[in-house]
Amino acid sequence: MRIEPNRAGIIAYRIHIDNQHGELLEEASVQSPRTMLFGTGRLMKSFEEKLSGLRSGDQFEFVIPAAEAFGDYKEEMLMELPLTAFMVNGELRQGTLEVGRTVPMMDSEGNPFDGRVIEIRESTVMMDFNHPLAGKSLFTTGEIINVREATYDELNPKVGGCGCGTPDDACCGSSNGHHDHDHHHAEDESCGVCGDGNGHYHGGCGC
Repeated sequence: MRIEPNRAGIIAYRIHIDNQHGELLEEASVQSPRTMLFGTGRLMKSFEEKLSGLRSGDQFEFVIPAAEAFGDYKEEMLMELPLTAFMVNGELRQGTLEVGRTVPMMDSEGNPFDGRVIEIRESTVMMDFNHPLAGKSLFTTGEIINVREATYDELNPKVGGCGCGTPDDACCGSSNGHHDHDHHHAEDESCGVCGDGNGHYHGGCGC
């Protein structure tokens, strides 16, 4: 049976940043493979396309370029925001702003996403809204352990938490999410940008 839409692939794999010697981003061993659902929009599009058509026992090796993974690094995604954008009822929550910390925020339409604090100034904060893996390619190797028809429950999951679908989904989320520049701090420490149905992943759901 081949990997096709509405089928589940049981897959062992390793994902490294840039090349086989790069940092190991995510893995699933042959002993503990991961079940991935195809054709549901919960996998990174380029990742799914590379695996489509493979059968049980097939091995694979490929590189997903940055533009097809989490996008190229964009200088315009570095933004200076007023300090007041991080205040609640006129007060800055303790521990909210630390250089290097990822802060869950939302755009003017209420869509959640993450921004990383890179500099704190007197009345403003410099934020980086690029994905942490922007500009990085993904070197991927692995093996298809099995392919089967997806069950009804797998294709129609009860969405909860970050909305990435079933817990076994890998490479879930969006690599090319764009947001308006009218940002507001999220009231709760949610899981941030876990997925919007457009297909990606930063190596796992990340919630």
